[in-house]
Amino acid sequence: MNGWKIAALATALAVLAGCAAVEQRRRQYVEDHPDLRPEVAAAILEGRVAEGMTADDVRAAWGDPERESRSFSEAGEQETWSYPTPVGKFGEGKVILIFTNRKLVKLIN
Repeated sequence: MNGWKIAALATALAVLAGCAAVEQRRRQYVEDHPDLRPEVAAAILEGRVAEGMTADDVRAAWGDPERESRSFSEAGEQETWSYPTPVGKFGEGKVILIFTNRKLVKLIN
């Protein structure tokens, strides 16, 4: 087998293994949290996020953000997370998530 074919096969196997790990993380989170609303559980399993999800729900769906910042205001604790794209169903660029008191309140693409 040519060197480039071996490299392509190794890359494909690594991608598949990574996808399996992500799917397993999502499934495990949903199994560990039987109190999740059905629509939230479905979103996590599909790799989607939506306003109202908790920070933990978002981590389960998308993994760790590229960058996090935290501040405090009269409204409570504010967090801003950014993800490089593509993530979820978004195209190129960055996705910014804004949390208030650990609940997703705004998603910017």
